Amino acid sequence: MAARRPNRRAIKQHYSYTSEEAARVLGVSKGTVRRWMKDGLPCLTDQRPFLILGTDLRDFLNSRNRPKQTCQLQECFCFRCQQPKAPAAGMVDYTPRTTVNGRISAICEECGTLMHKAFSTANLPRLMQLAEVSFPQGEPCLSDRTKPLGNDHLKMEPTA
Repeated sequence: MAARRPNRRAIKQHYSYTSEEAARVLGVSKGTVRRWMKDGLPCLTDQRPFLILGTDLRDFLNSRNRPKQTCQLQECFCFRCQQPKAPAAGMVDYTPRTTVNGRISAICEECGTLMHKAFSTANLPRLMQLAEVSFPQGEPCLSDRTKPLGNDHLKMEPTA
């Protein structure tokens, strides 16, 4: 499960926080705030309890934000490489979910990890120009079958 991001808007700019107060306001543990202090969060250490200025806390959290990495149309985000990657050999599988969207799956060209990405059906013609797209067919659902499977094992004679 992904960790929840601290709510920066709850920080009052002209207020000084102890580590416990900062943790309560941001919805994180006290240990997290102490770890931030070791990682460079400015604090007043002249006396105990250590005080953290609201502006310093907000600036520290804003500096820790990594910019979003956007993928090109044919790229997927590889969680092992931690960056957008092109599919290996330019091959992509498209699996429809609804009439307007689906999912593309590809293998990372560097590490071989399976990557997935939500994809709009409207962009499918552009994707077909950039990569080789295949449409794999799976087994049909029970509700999609025209003839139900027979339960032949129920008609077996008991052995004596």
